[in-house]
Amino acid sequence: MKSWMLACLFPGMAWGQDYVRSSERPASSSAEWNLGLGIGFDYGGLGVQAQCRPMPYLALFGGAGYAIIGAGWNAGAMGRILPDARWCPYVIAMYGYNAVIKVEGASEYDKLYYGPTLGIGTEMHRRDNDENFWRFEVLLPLRDPAFQDDIDALRRNPLIKMGASPPDIGIGVGYHFGL
Repeated sequence: MKSWMLACLFPGMAWGQDYVRSSERPASSSAEWNLGLGIGFDYGGLGVQAQCRPMPYLALFGGAGYAIIGAGWNAGAMGRILPDARWCPYVIAMYGYNAVIKVEGASEYDKLYYGPTLGIGTEMHRRDNDENFWRFEVLLPLRDPAFQDDIDALRRNPLIKMGASPPDIGIGVGYHFGL
């Protein structure tokens, strides 16, 4: 009797569940994968990145690409802060290519440098397909001291004319496709 009276007084509670649909994806026992094309340290310069999400808050990745004088690579992890949001901020840590020296006409000075890089960024998921998304990030490379030593040596070399100094931060932009 009480349940019938409650249903009459509050009909939305009794049948409201038929009209409400969860926007969450169903739980999956396997990891989610995606492949991205982009530019930045985590794409190996100008290249590709494969990403695996073993859980919503964690993504593991590896990237490879062209880094001005040759192949660059990186591997790392991302902590995704709001994994179900359209704009998902994240923190990133990786190891791999994070600096390059290219001297025109004197390729003996050309060199890639490897080390850790930290950063922050955001994923911008599409409304109609959340498996495809843009990534934008700001990266802080923790460069090998040999990189600064080599830059200083080039500045002291009278045969080398230095242009602009390399920036202390990097940016990354990429577009990812769900697999």
